[in-house]
Amino acid sequence: AASRKRLGWFFERVVMHAGESSFFDLSGFNTRYGKLQPDNVRASLLATGSIPMVLEGIRNVPGAPSGTYRDGGITDYHFDIPFCPSEQGLVLYPHFSQRVTAGWFDKSLTWRKVNAAYYDNVLLLTPSRSFVESLPFSKIPDRKDFEKMDTDTRLKAWAKVLSVCHRLADDFDRLLGRPLSEVDVRPFA
Repeated sequence: AASRKRLGWFFERVVMHAGESSFFDLSGFNTRYGKLQPDNVRASLLATGSIPMVLEGIRNVPGAPSGTYRDGGITDYHFDIPFCPSEQGLVLYPHFSQRVTAGWFDKSLTWRKVNAAYYDNVLLLTPSRSFVESLPFSKIPDRKDFEKMDTDTRLKAWAKVLSVCHRLADDFDRLLGRPLSEVDVRPFA
């Protein structure tokens, strides 16, 4: 809570990528890189879901710096780093919420905001509040559902959300063919 910069005392970011470079400006936080290859894709994906205090980290991903890998949300729950330079185009960022929070530890710190300038060339695609309120229990399903709901209730709610989200995907597909003037686009706040 005191400072995101102090996370660097305990963690470093490792970016696994398939291209020649990342489309983020990752200066300001110790970052190393590894190439995604057939022998490390599975371990890399498992590491992205290795939530601290819930799941074990993934040790020594092949082709990456040695160490224990965990969910990157600790440092980058959402991105508070510059995306590719605007002269290179736009970034489409599908996201579950209109709120963007820098790191996992920052989720409850409502006063801590990401740098809005980093989103100048980002199209943040999110469901509307009315859409979320139309879902079972007026929310997007999450891990806490396992604690609060019995299995039958949770599975029924999640199945309903999946069904509704298929319609959302169909709406998005139709949206792609419409002029931008007909789309509800708002500046990032």
